[in-house]
Amino acid sequence: MTRPRQRIVVCRGQYCNLSRRADAILKALEPLLDAANGDDYPKPIKLEIANCLSHCGAGPNLIIYPQGVVCHQVQPADLPDLLDRHLLKPDGSPS
Repeated sequence: MTRPRQRIVVCRGQYCNLSRRADAILKALEPLLDAANGDDYPKPIKLEIANCLSHCGAGPNLIIYPQGVVCHQVQPADLPDLLDRHLLKPDGSPS
């Protein structure tokens, strides 16, 4: 059975990447998504970058699609929980 395609869009706009905060999120997300995607091709969870998500005052921000979940003030330590809640089933397998 084919897994549904999902994507995470991380804002790298001027405010969100202040002090390289968005870069730290991207660096932390890559291994988590590699593990979640496994050997599937095409990768069911795609990582994308945006120049601005128009939520500058609440950054760093990311959006999870197709759910449309907007996450504000994201820290690298928040990522495992965000993936579990919005992209993975309770047993750890992709949703």
